[in-house]
Amino acid sequence: MSAASIRRFRLLCAALMMAALGGCLSLIKEPDPIATYSLRPETVADDGWKSADWALTVIRPNTSAFLDTNRIAVRPEPNVLQVYKGANWSDTLPDLVQTAVVEGFENSGKIKTVSRQNSGVPAEVALLLDIREFEAVYAPGARIPAASIRIHAKLLQYPSNRVIAIRTFSTDVPAASKRIPDVIQAFEQGMVRINGEIVGWSLANGHGKAK
Repeated sequence: MSAASIRRFRLLCAALMMAALGGCLSLIKEPDPIATYSLRPETVADDGWKSADWALTVIRPNTSAFLDTNRIAVRPEPNVLQVYKGANWSDTLPDLVQTAVVEGFENSGKIKTVSRQNSGVPAEVALLLDIREFEAVYAPGARIPAASIRIHAKLLQYPSNRVIAIRTFSTDVPAASKRIPDVIQAFEQGMVRINGEIVGWSLANGHGKAK
């Protein structure tokens, strides 16, 4: 075989290999796009809220390992927990809730200082939250879920951690449909309600720090 024939044979083999590789790549399915949702409830200050002359630190909320992620939880049956496919929160759930609560206090204009724990800002009162539920729940026989939120709160004298007040906040907001954007809107409406209750309750009870 001449040198020219060998060269043509090599080129043909290379072309066949590239064609085969291209066929294999075309069989690899592109991953489905993931929608990312934020949680920014707008807390409106209540004129009846007390003004606070003390500084508050909001500790990163506790929750279960299942909820301590950026996945959006759904409960299709009473004892079954799953996550929505193709949808995430923009941050882990505890961080989203912490940010929402901090901003709720800031927007209230009723408190001297509010900060996150470990921010280096001195504080006299600490708010400890435990996220017990934060999921889209289908009631038996229901075709549309409700955003179910339950958060246990403790106000602590800081840094002694003496308990000042304890309360559990909960709400269930029906979604307009089972579409994820409508479910997210229900979560946001629920957080507006709970956030306002947490802020108002904290402002009213934080004054007990000196007792």
